[in-house]
Amino acid sequence: MSKFVQGIITFIFCLVFPSAVMLVISLLDVTKGVIPPLIALAIGGGFGLLYGLEAAILNIYDLESPLGWFEMIVDLTWSLPNTMFGFVVGNIIYIFFGSPSRTDSEGQAWISFSPRSAGGFGSKVLQTLGTVNLGGAGQHERQHLLQARILGPFYMPFVVASYIVTGTIQIAWTLLFGWWLALVGVRNKAWFEPPAVSAVGGFFGWIYFATPLELLGYGLGNP
Repeated sequence: MSKFVQGIITFIFCLVFPSAVMLVISLLDVTKGVIPPLIALAIGGGFGLLYGLEAAILNIYDLESPLGWFEMIVDLTWSLPNTMFGFVVGNIIYIFFGSPSRTDSEGQAWISFSPRSAGGFGSKVLQTLGTVNLGGAGQHERQHLLQARILGPFYMPFVVASYIVTGTIQIAWTLLFGWWLALVGVRNKAWFEPPAVSAVGGFFGWIYFATPLELLGYGLGNP
């Protein structure tokens, strides 16, 4: 199957599946009437049109492989909230730090932005939102892609809840115990610090590193 044909099929699936999913969600009244059927169709169709164009141009899904078909269908159905969130937020943010890379995206089942600079966000610190990535497949980024596909609509709520829990622990420890221990010289810092392997350091670094999905990612290492 040629790349052109794969791109056309990808575009058609991206146009049809999100529209159908959004319509079903609306008809089942999952949104409690907040999103009427016509609006749901417009949201799904508009997203599918834009995502389909980018996914097709970069040929992100390898449709000569059963896995490629499976990844595409999962991204457009079970994991659709993650795909939509990543596409919108990722494209808005990552365009300031990099450019869509066909080399890093083709057949990889994600849209990857290649960083413009050799240091900083996208180079030393990589990130993946849904199926949109900045920096390539280093330091367990593809594991986050897999996590999103497995957890589907529960992925983002779980991430948010995890940050709330670890953030609360970090703040409570720092205010109640940490600053006293640092004041008398028992600790170098009042707050919990992440290990050196963490991509994020400082006060927020432990909040980030201690979340379950990050612990799993770092524990398993690079894919």
